Amino acid sequence: MLPFLTDITPRAVIHTTIVSWHHALHGDASCLGRLIVPTNATAPAIVLSEIAENPTALGISSDFPAAANSAWARLAPLRPGLDPAATTWYAHHGPFSSWDPTGPETLTQVALLHDHAGFHGDLEGHQLLSAPQAQKVLESWGLEPVSAALSRLERA
Repeated sequence: MLPFLTDITPRAVIHTTIVSWHHALHGDASCLGRLIVPTNATAPAIVLSEIAENPTALGISSDFPAAANSAWARLAPLRPGLDPAATTWYAHHGPFSSWDPTGPETLTQVALLHDHAGFHGDLEGHQLLSAPQAQKVLESWGLEPVSAALSRLERA
């Protein structure tokens, strides 16, 4: 079983793990998944970070609902009572997403619907945050860099 990390900071409780799923393009995919439960009254969030180890053709953006279903199955049991309709989802990309990094860190708020069959959605309603907005959101949670989280998971 893949390990979990749990960090309790003044800003949030953060649960971190590797999320794996069978991608719609017929391959095994993975990403870094983090459930953030802020200490203030804001909604919980799940951030799925694209990692270089994941095959390029099997990215999170092309199969986000399936990645979300797998992330929910791994992370939600850590927080009983977590409401899927009240959870905000983000796709996170950056230099950690490719062996040949080419762009800045980005954060996209992903619109998903949830019903008895799981999460559903397409590209409609996604919102790419500006660089200052993304930095503000990430800093508000106190997330460690993706590379640091991956290193800690390897040692766990």
